Amino acid sequence: MVESCLAIIMLCLILFGLLQVSYLIMARDVISFSAFASARALTVGMDEEFVERVARVTTIPTAGPPYGSSTLQHQALPDGDVGTRWDLAVSTSLGSQQFWYENYYIPFYLGAEDESQLDSILNYFHWLTSDTEISVESAAPGDEDAWVNVSQNVPLIFPFASGLFMDADRGMVVRYSSEGEIEYSEVPLYTITQEIRLENHSALYLTTQ
Repeated sequence: MVESCLAIIMLCLILFGLLQVSYLIMARDVISFSAFASARALTVGMDEEFVERVARVTTIPTAGPPYGSSTLQHQALPDGDVGTRWDLAVSTSLGSQQFWYENYYIPFYLGAEDESQLDSILNYFHWLTSDTEISVESAAPGDEDAWVNVSQNVPLIFPFASGLFMDADRGMVVRYSSEGEIEYSEVPLYTITQEIRLENHSALYLTTQ
């Protein structure tokens, strides 16, 4: 009996460890793409504020559940048992409500005239705290190379993550409680950073004052 319990615990550690590592690999690829897209925006003359918007939009897959729309929150974590949530997860397709919502509002987010409008257009749980939001550094327009560094502290939220990543830094993250309520909790964080340098085409036709 004891041996069976220990075996189950070990299997759970391996399973959740693989899931967490798989998520980190996905997050690395997302942030790598975000750095390239941001650098591409910089090379065609976009300013640093717009480059940061590009970085945030392209890292939506690592931004956590949507925040600010009760309908989308309900879809992200519906009421009911585990089976109901699992059915939603495996049935989600490109026709999902969140996909069409983001597909419609991303152009408005990128084109907003004032930065104060951004949170009311698109917002996500991992954008709510400085511990998990996207950090963007970029070169000034006019340099020979377009340099962009995109970084994010990815929260490790799978079970047993604290034990698997004992040396990881910790930070505050916003997430749903088991009752479906929004709460702040401290979790381990894994920092992923990607730097991209591209030839700055904007230097050919833009000048700095």
